[in-house]
Amino acid sequence: MTAIIAFIFVIGVLVFIHELGHFLVAKWSGVRVEKFSLGFGKKLIGFTRGETEYLVCLLPLGGYVKMYGEGVEGNFIVDGVDPGSNAERAGFKSGDRIVSVDGLELKSFDRWKQLEATLEGEPLREFEFIIERDGKNIEITSKAQDLEGADNYSEKEYPRGFSNQPIINRLLIVVAGPFMNFLLPFVLLPIVFMIGISVPAYLERSPEIGQVAEGSPAAEAGFQVGDKILEIDGSKVSNWRDVNIQLQTNPDVLLDIEVDRNGETVSIPIQAKASSEGLVALGFGEPVLAKVGGVMSGTPAEKAELQKGDRIVEIDGRPIADWNEMASVIQENANKQLTMLIERGESVFDVQITPEALGENGAGAIGIQIYSDEIVKKYGFFEAIYHGVKEAAEMIIEVVVLLFGFLYKLVTGKIALGTAGKSLAGPILIAKVSGAAAETGFAQLLQFTCFISINLAVINLFPIPMLDGGHVVYITLEAIKRKPLSQRFLEISQRVGLALLLFIMVFAIYNDISRVKGDIVNKFNEVVEVFK
Repeated sequence: MTAIIAFIFVIGVLVFIHELGHFLVAKWSGVRVEKFSLGFGKKLIGFTRGETEYLVCLLPLGGYVKMYGEGVEGNFIVDGVDPGSNAERAGFKSGDRIVSVDGLELKSFDRWKQLEATLEGEPLREFEFIIERDGKNIEITSKAQDLEGADNYSEKEYPRGFSNQPIINRLLIVVAGPFMNFLLPFVLLPIVFMIGISVPAYLERSPEIGQVAEGSPAAEAGFQVGDKILEIDGSKVSNWRDVNIQLQTNPDVLLDIEVDRNGETVSIPIQAKASSEGLVALGFGEPVLAKVGGVMSGTPAEKAELQKGDRIVEIDGRPIADWNEMASVIQENANKQLTMLIERGESVFDVQITPEALGENGAGAIGIQIYSDEIVKKYGFFEAIYHGVKEAAEMIIEVVVLLFGFLYKLVTGKIALGTAGKSLAGPILIAKVSGAAAETGFAQLLQFTCFISINLAVINLFPIPMLDGGHVVYITLEAIKRKPLSQRFLEISQRVGLALLLFIMVFAIYNDISRVKGDIVNKFNEVVEVFK
């Protein structure tokens, strides 16, 4: 439940901010905004203020701002109706779209101009008008002269339509959404630092290797405890944060890592093989104590009443030196009861615990997280603003550089398409990570929201039809050609863009399910046990 609530919070904030950008600039430009929606599909709640309907819909995976005249040539807009006029008495309302007259559909500007001449020539003849209002078609039988008292325009000529705005205005409307997503971290991160946030201390430490897992790629490549990492593929690194970034942005790439070993520079080649989740783990890192950093709900560790900060000293009488040794013993003893000697503060005691088998290889796990020293970053009002703005700028630069660096490696063939695909994440994984962040604290949830907001801004600017970047391309081509793009070209390109986005979404959801299927299977088994 926490994950669902956190996911709705994160997506709700991001979608609202993004669409608010489009909405505010559209209003500033004088464009008539028909709808402002959070979510897609069936309307849950909604209300109308002025000429805009505000909605919350069933599927919380996005939103939209519907503006008049977005690439439409046909239809006839009733922009305003004077009180007491013939148009009001006939039943016309501001915002109505006349979609057909006497069965003739107004799908093109030329067809409307032909009909307009007929209406002007026969003002007393009754016509059957089909009106689109609030998503429904309404029939009005009225004379042509009853349109008097209303400001009527074809959508192609409608001055408040999106397509009839100056190019600069349309460009500003389009980029306003991503701009707001870039702006959000500058608002939220100062709040994060006012609340206070814990960050792993090791990330800012010098990257000196404190442990090398037995049988790991790092051990096979020849890394040793005490090696200090200097460079990864020519990029200098000064802390473990830099190391993590270089490794995670080079999945399945043969890397040349330079280390300082007792004053001598040693170059070690190693394949940064990515897991099924697209993550790189070579098997080296900071010295990690066999200490509990967190206990997952419903796991053997929780049932054994382990707590954060507990240190595992022995397992079945075997002394435990570090986290890797402890993990190795647990993984080798799935479904076997183990006796652990636990050190908690000043007390030492035994607990019995049975690791459960997880994953395709059935390795044992007890449901604990790695313990790491943390630094609490909490500041006063003005300091929080300074550090928050600084962190927001650094986060944006980091995400943009890493994302485009990853794409460059993909295009040049350094990273395989299949490997890149494994890194793709969808709503299920975002929900899971949102829930984990929320359980850690509200500050962590806000920080995660900022990270996703920046990614959303960058991705939305990709030159793909249906995305904001695609609309930027349309507007640029129109400026170059000095005339609007054809309706057919827009329709075809948007269908291609929609198909591409649907494919990406399906692939991302498939990846998500593959990543969390172990959790799904475990929950299902728990339900089965209840009804046995």
